[in-house]
Amino acid sequence: MDVSRAKNRINELILLLNKYSRLYYTDDISAISDFEYDTLYSELKNLEELYPQLCRNDSPTQRVGDAVSESFSEHVHKNRLYSLDNTYSYEELENWYNKICKEFEKDDIELVAELKIDGLAISLLYNDSKLEVGATRGNGSVGENITSNIRAINAIPLSLSDSKVSVDVRGEVYMPHSSFEKLNDEARALGQKLFANPRNAAAGTLRQLDSKIVAKRGLAMFAYAAIFENDINAPKTHFETLKRLSELGLVTNPNTRLCKNVGEVIAFCKEFEEKRFELNYATDGVVVKVNDYSIQNALGFTAKSPKWATAFKFPPEEMSTKLLDIEIGIGKTGAITPVAILEPVNLAGSVVKRASLHNYDEIKRLGVKLGDTVRVKKAAEIIPKVVAVEVEKRDGSEKDIVVPTLCPVCQAKLEVPEGEVNLYCTNNEFCEAQNEAKIQFFVSKPAMNIDGVGSQLIKTLLETGLINDAADLYSLTKDDLLKLEGFQDKSATNVINSINNSKHPKFSAFLTALNIKHVGKETAELIVENFDTLEKLKIASDKDLAQIDGLGEKVAQAITQWFADERNLKLLLKFENSGVVPQIVEKTVLSNVFVDKSFVITGTLTKPRSEFEQIIKSHGGKTSSSVSKKTSYVLAGDSPGSKLLKAQSLGVKILDEDAFFALLEGRQFDEK
Repeated sequence: MDVSRAKNRINELILLLNKYSRLYYTDDISAISDFEYDTLYSELKNLEELYPQLCRNDSPTQRVGDAVSESFSEHVHKNRLYSLDNTYSYEELENWYNKICKEFEKDDIELVAELKIDGLAISLLYNDSKLEVGATRGNGSVGENITSNIRAINAIPLSLSDSKVSVDVRGEVYMPHSSFEKLNDEARALGQKLFANPRNAAAGTLRQLDSKIVAKRGLAMFAYAAIFENDINAPKTHFETLKRLSELGLVTNPNTRLCKNVGEVIAFCKEFEEKRFELNYATDGVVVKVNDYSIQNALGFTAKSPKWATAFKFPPEEMSTKLLDIEIGIGKTGAITPVAILEPVNLAGSVVKRASLHNYDEIKRLGVKLGDTVRVKKAAEIIPKVVAVEVEKRDGSEKDIVVPTLCPVCQAKLEVPEGEVNLYCTNNEFCEAQNEAKIQFFVSKPAMNIDGVGSQLIKTLLETGLINDAADLYSLTKDDLLKLEGFQDKSATNVINSINNSKHPKFSAFLTALNIKHVGKETAELIVENFDTLEKLKIASDKDLAQIDGLGEKVAQAITQWFADERNLKLLLKFENSGVVPQIVEKTVLSNVFVDKSFVITGTLTKPRSEFEQIIKSHGGKTSSSVSKKTSYVLAGDSPGSKLLKAQSLGVKILDEDAFFALLEGRQFDEK
């Protein structure tokens, strides 16, 4: 075959294979068998090997790179990606709509209702129809460049049907239920850990450094928005944009509806609240957008979200199942947590076998018994929680849950400290379960962040006597690990390097890792702002510590008691002798705008909470984890919870993100 004929055949094969992929992923139509598809694919691959100069970037064979990436680089989005405000009731949805109609003096404004896919938002940049960049949403302004992995997803075209179009496409990558089940079946057969739900599986897959793995896992994507570059014929409405994206070869969700008014949107929501369980993908709500772009542009954006769109969230899924048993968990402080062992039930996209009962007061409040049929839901659709008992289903075989008096591990006495509801194991020194939990927390991400030292390794190290406490980790050698089952030279070296690399932690991280009662990450950072060395903290009095805004008497006492304990001082000495030296991070002060001001941050914001904390501190302010009369402002995002209520009761000023940045920049804003 000469070059000319080869070129024509390659072009023909690319056209055919892309067409069949589109039919399969868009319309769920298997136009040809897998064998026939593979035969065409092999022919294309062979021709490209014979004539490498004819290989095109949009060829199906180019979806998977040969190299394994070491990391993902940052990508600054050409156009910012926003998050959405949420509504949880039809009344809120109607209020949002009526406000827009009133502003534009219209009785009705067209809306588009489309299912909210439970996946990961991405941006796809096409230049002259060719896919150039695929990136994660990140913080909306900066994401990660994951182009190699995006190219490995068959549902995403490498080139669009219009050779002249340049467009920034927004989409949601997800894992279909069928792909998820197949992935977990394969993992189960190999004895590997199963993914919790399709969204986690999709996120884990997109984070793979080897795009060959991505290609095998059957990810898909729905395109839901686009910004056309320098196109005088660009669509004038959102619904037209979805149609245009489909014509270009991108997959859009077929369950999308153009609605004349909010009543039709509500009908759509009610329809899919039931139908969603029949779909091959997870959805947790409906995205509602004003259709007309001229109205969208007039409405504009808040600091975090468009004013012309909102998301109606379906009620959290709740299921009934049997309570089979109670398992007692023992935390790093000795706190006893009863955990419900359940008859497995599929809940919000994952199989739930265990659920929190929090404490024995909660068991009493619910009136739950062993053998009861209970209702379980996922708090914030993440943590399984028992919320009610279906008393009418009792048959008399149910048994009362007995409150334990002794620790199930060390048999020490259990007590409820004054002013608390949790039971605690009193054997803080010798309880093996407490010790194991302490070390597990010490190596965790919020604390010392030591990669490679997981719960199973810690258990093995304790059982073999290689360690007795967290400080002993720094005495481990490679030879110690090589004696353990499953370790080879490289894996042992990696663990030892990871431990050694943690010897110079931030002081606040080290303080968090020490497991002092009531001292978490935020409290540790507050302490470090006022006491910048361990030596100063050791001699601090209750009174000194209680003066820190946000600490309080109980926390101050817990800290001084910890440093007064001779066992803890010996532990600190072991760390010091092992070369563990906490570092003070110098604060960068950009201005004094927030000097003498204390902030409490609550709810979901458009950026990680740590970014807002950094802004506050770099402008002279302080942050606290709890609201008090001394609090200057509460920065409240979505779902702020009890901290907002306390702030309102104390008369503390409340800021949303717009007001926060206005305060920072010295602009006027409305106080709440």
